[in-house]
Amino acid sequence: MNSSSDNTIEIIIIIAFALYSISLYFKYNLPGSAFLKNKLGRHLFRTKLNPVYRPYLEKYFPVLSKLNEDDKLIFESRVQKFINMKTFKTRGEIKVTPEMKALIAGAAIQITMGYPEVYFSHFRTIIIYPDKYFSRLTRKYHQGEVNQLGVIVLSWKSFMEGFSDPRDGVNLGYHEMAHALKLQDIVANNDYSFLDTYTMRAFEKEAMKEMQIMKENPEGASFFREYSATNMNEFFAVAIENFIEKPNEFKKHNSNLYLLLAKILNFDLLEIFPYSS
Repeated sequence: MNSSSDNTIEIIIIIAFALYSISLYFKYNLPGSAFLKNKLGRHLFRTKLNPVYRPYLEKYFPVLSKLNEDDKLIFESRVQKFINMKTFKTRGEIKVTPEMKALIAGAAIQITMGYPEVYFSHFRTIIIYPDKYFSRLTRKYHQGEVNQLGVIVLSWKSFMEGFSDPRDGVNLGYHEMAHALKLQDIVANNDYSFLDTYTMRAFEKEAMKEMQIMKENPEGASFFREYSATNMNEFFAVAIENFIEKPNEFKKHNSNLYLLLAKILNFDLLEIFPYSS
């Protein structure tokens, strides 16, 4: 091999190493909200969104209209990467559609705006039923579930009902992705142990107060729906539904709980666009 070829190979190796080093730096070293600040690394490794998904994202995720062009492209890129990483399957008469992929991925990326490297890598398969389905494990009908085997299961009818009213604080997509987020954090995988333990404990302590109030006065008016008092995992999921769809009302009801959740998720919609309703 001549010296010219040797030089070319050396240059390629140097460039590849430099790009890899830059990606590691932006992944582990820059402070603050990664979604809004750490952009250069994602410019270098951005995945382009298939245009077939864009109409669904723009229709069902109002956050996109509030983001600047660059942050919007980052959101779209992450949606496409999520789709590429998952296997989508259906049960019954329905078939996988672009709308299904776009909305499920969008829900996952919406709640991980503060964690741009988190793609729920533990969950490789997403199974979609046309309606509520019977679980052999619990012997009950379910709208959705996540499990340690790395599967997310959803009722498409219930999923779409969650997006029919973007301000009611009830959304199966956000709810199940919240469960997946907590499980992702504790299962050893490519991106686990990213949620701050101290802040999570503080959140749970404050959440216990809310749950106790609901249990002591089940007939009384509460910001969180009754189901949230079932256990801490369900409260966390319901809280995230309201954090996304009713941020102003949530913060007015319990600002401490809201701010703790914003710290856990590493973003705050009310800071991105303060007059969100």
